[in-house]
Amino acid sequence: MLLSLLAFTASAVALFLASQALLARLFRLLPLSLVFFLLLPGIFLHEFSHILMAEILRVPTGELKLKPEIKDGHLTLGSAQIASTDPLRLTLIGVAPFISGTLVLWLLFNFGFSDLIWYWKIGLGYLVFAIANTLFSSPSDLQAAAVPLILVIILFGLFSLTHLDLPINLVPALQAFFFGLSRLFAYTLGINLVLLLPLKFLAKRQTP
Repeated sequence: MLLSLLAFTASAVALFLASQALLARLFRLLPLSLVFFLLLPGIFLHEFSHILMAEILRVPTGELKLKPEIKDGHLTLGSAQIASTDPLRLTLIGVAPFISGTLVLWLLFNFGFSDLIWYWKIGLGYLVFAIANTLFSSPSDLQAAAVPLILVIILFGLFSLTHLDLPINLVPALQAFFFGLSRLFAYTLGINLVLLLPLKFLAKRQTP
């Protein structure tokens, strides 16, 4: 069980770091508007997930913006206006993009690439790229990946305190879940690394 949790944590952190490095190089090499449109499917999914979760939890929402802006010295590619609420609902709204993005990536990898013409596979690969690189738009989004770990720790703590036996199939199911997420993040990490290496070479050639 511990190995699957470590694999999940390591792959999520590695994907975050690779995504930040890749986007930084893209912003240096390409116009901001072009990078924005390249990532637009992922940006929309990210911000819409915040709005959708807020609506489900009956938290008032405002405008959903899909455009690059500088806020407090930081570049944002989109934003969703959501009213202040209690910490629990705020946490659920915060983790919504991680849940929806991971679900869409899982569906694409498991059902999207089989028996398709090559140009459809290229299109789906582009969607994977856009969604994976907006999954963790900031370090605060990376914290969303810690939520499943916290829930598992709470679950095991409750069973330990109550001296109840864990269901026989629970541990294997959790291991399969976290290893599955680890493989998913590893695939998207591989795509990022394949793109990052030539971009790094181009950046060096442009440096006088």
